[in-house]
Amino acid sequence: MTLSMEVSPELAKYGQQLEEWAVAVGRLYAREADTRHARPDNWSEILDTCPVPLGRAGKGEADALPRVPDGEWIRALVFHESLNYGDPWMYGSVGNGIGHLVVEAMGTPEQIERWYDPVVRDGTCTGFALTEPQFGSDTSLVATTARRDGDMWVLSGVKLYCSQGAIADYTTVFATTDRDQGPAAIKAFVVPRETRGYVVVKENEEKLGMRSWMTSQLAFDECAIPLENMLGCGPDGEGSPRQSGRGGALAALNNNRPNMAAIAVGLARASLDVAGQELKSRSLGFTPQRWAAVQRELALMRTAIDRGRRMAYRSQDAVQRGRPDRAISAMGKAYAPETAERVIRRCMQLLGPDGTSQDLLIEKWWRDCKILDIFEGTGQIQRLLIARGLMGRAAG
Repeated sequence: MTLSMEVSPELAKYGQQLEEWAVAVGRLYAREADTRHARPDNWSEILDTCPVPLGRAGKGEADALPRVPDGEWIRALVFHESLNYGDPWMYGSVGNGIGHLVVEAMGTPEQIERWYDPVVRDGTCTGFALTEPQFGSDTSLVATTARRDGDMWVLSGVKLYCSQGAIADYTTVFATTDRDQGPAAIKAFVVPRETRGYVVVKENEEKLGMRSWMTSQLAFDECAIPLENMLGCGPDGEGSPRQSGRGGALAALNNNRPNMAAIAVGLARASLDVAGQELKSRSLGFTPQRWAAVQRELALMRTAIDRGRRMAYRSQDAVQRGRPDRAISAMGKAYAPETAERVIRRCMQLLGPDGTSQDLLIEKWWRDCKILDIFEGTGQIQRLLIARGLMGRAAG
């Protein structure tokens, strides 16, 4: 990738084809997915019509995302923006989750080979279970417990908003081995879905937006797993993870936050394009001065969206080069969803009553985008991370 943030011709072509299909086919089912709080019944057949690979879970090499000179992290940004430009329901159906990113951040070489490599190779689905009823952003408050019982770890507790928790092949679960030790005792465990005591309380929780994205409520009822399922440890339960369980959670979120920014960019672009087309069809009803003012607003919003894209690219370029920067990642996550939400809200205002009507998808995209400002670290948390990057822990 050049300093101008241009992508390779191969990646640009892939993104264009993906985006055109997402609008022409996928967007037709957006309202249905939102209303049902679930993907369409024939979702698999719909995705089968895509002319380019989607990296779908369970499809294997035949549907692997294309290799491009830009690398997998930059490719991910194009994928997330282009697909969600159509509508987010499709991404919620093809996404592999982020549980395996914790394995990559914390696991031993043997654990990475067992639980990370197959996901990257075959596109299998992984879950992520961190949030609990008593906390969202403050990961130090994990109350789910893991106690050792012979050659097993036994997990007990409740998790909310677990990405793909009801369908994942396995879920990465964060639990404490000793509440008195605070964050230092928080560990990460790989828990296969079929494990006894892995209880799906609610398959998909009701949400303001991203309603068809599966975020499950899980309960772990004396859920026993082998010692080797603690990330960073061997079969005997001994070993030292490359970072703490809390650190592993944050590392996984850090690597995925630019993708959340790219989704917000896609939603904002879609809203701006739909609103622009609607406004253009009504332009004769505006005075010249008012129409000129509307055009200026649309241009400023386009510029703001482009700035969000550039911040996400800057972050993932650093990851691609092996120099990830948590503060830069936080900048993109703090800026893009919040800016996209303002853009979409202004599009709704410019359209008047039609802006909030279900005849258009803009009101849906506004709700979807608002969720992005909360998922995987709120905007406030991102600004705290940015401040710490500048000032150290003294920032809060």
